[in-house]
Amino acid sequence: MWSLERGWLKSIRRRLIVALVGGLGSLLVVMFLLLDQMLDHHLYARLDAQLLDRARAVGALLASGTPVDALMPEFREHGHTDFYTIWDRQGAVLARSSSSGEQALAGPPQAPADAPLYYDLTLPDGHRGRAVAQRVVPGHAGDPRAAVLTVAIERTDVDMLERRIHLSLLLVSLLAALGAAALAIVVVNRGLRPLLRLGTRVAALSPETAQVPLLDAALPSELAPLAAALDRAFGRLYDALERERRFARDVAHELRTPLAEIRTSTELALRGGDAGRAAAALAISLAAVERMQRSVDGLLALARYESGQAEPQPEPLELRALLEQQLQALGRAASARAPGIQREGMPEWWTSSDALLLERIVANLLQNAVEYAPADGRVATGVVAGADGAWIEVRNPAPDLAAPDLARLGERFWRKRPEHAPEAHGGLGLALARTLARALGLELRFQLVAGELVARLGPFPALRGA
Repeated sequence: MWSLERGWLKSIRRRLIVALVGGLGSLLVVMFLLLDQMLDHHLYARLDAQLLDRARAVGALLASGTPVDALMPEFREHGHTDFYTIWDRQGAVLARSSSSGEQALAGPPQAPADAPLYYDLTLPDGHRGRAVAQRVVPGHAGDPRAAVLTVAIERTDVDMLERRIHLSLLLVSLLAALGAAALAIVVVNRGLRPLLRLGTRVAALSPETAQVPLLDAALPSELAPLAAALDRAFGRLYDALERERRFARDVAHELRTPLAEIRTSTELALRGGDAGRAAAALAISLAAVERMQRSVDGLLALARYESGQAEPQPEPLELRALLEQQLQALGRAASARAPGIQREGMPEWWTSSDALLLERIVANLLQNAVEYAPADGRVATGVVAGADGAWIEVRNPAPDLAAPDLARLGERFWRKRPEHAPEAHGGLGLALARTLARALGLELRFQLVAGELVARLGPFPALRGA
């Protein structure tokens, strides 16, 4: 039973409706009780005031010796509406109204003090009544033995009015409770509409379609943080899906040619009969495998850094020493071009960055410049200091590039003239360099200046205390 109740209250709509109806119902009950108490107090206060006026009038008439029945017909034998009784100090009845017949009023539960004493009783005619008892000065009630005067009146009309008021209040409270329940249902349903619409929009998202932003101006402010968080979460999910798709496309695109070469060379080697031809076929296969390995390594590195799996580890380093180290590490690939690589500027500049990632970026920029520059071209590099920090620059002649091509530098496997691309070049160097630069919080810019391609990496803020 408890599990069923808990399951039923799992609905936000039901919980809100139950809470609102329960709260409003409790408030109506409290208001009913308070209003009933106030009305009862007001009715009895008016009845008691009427009683006190009658008692004073009766006392005045008795003190003057005037017959009460003569001036106040309600106390006559057949009046049956008002009654009075006078007692002495011992509780003996000294006088009573004609309306009382042979039966006196019931005495007060206790002797009245200086203030009037009000109490309920049954009248001599059997009706319910209300009485007031007050002390009188001996002789003031027409008898020197008089001590207590009690005056009573019927309360039938007051009781009937009270019942009608109670019934009216109860009906009004029930109608108000029903109206509050209906209003709570309407308000809760209207209030949950934006949440339901948001849920519908979330359910409509699909990896096969473009992401649709959930946050818009029509969304309530309470749901805006949730929608923004969902947008960020789904954005990361869509980015991950896009990376996977791009990775699959890139792998298929890049491995298609090497696999075809391997198959062709393998078929050629299997024909046999010529050891030299078989060795050449195996060499072609080995070169294709090496290209495949470079492509896969580059794609895996891109995927790792784009997804944020690898975090930069900054440490103090000097840019000039790092650049010189990469120039020396260029090795044989740059040995034939070493006289063409010139150092420019090269001031000492200490900064904080991830040395391993920065070395990979610089190595890719230098290798790209050396491999794509003409044979007689001049490659230059250096560290240039500026107002916003230091920049690493790499220059090489680029006669084939035009201004519109700059936007495509850094795209995966893009080459201006694929037939002239170096055999060992995988087409991922600049793409990886741009991704690593973003991971380090740096900019990688490309410009064409007088036929030269200028790659600028930075800015590197100066290390404090250096």
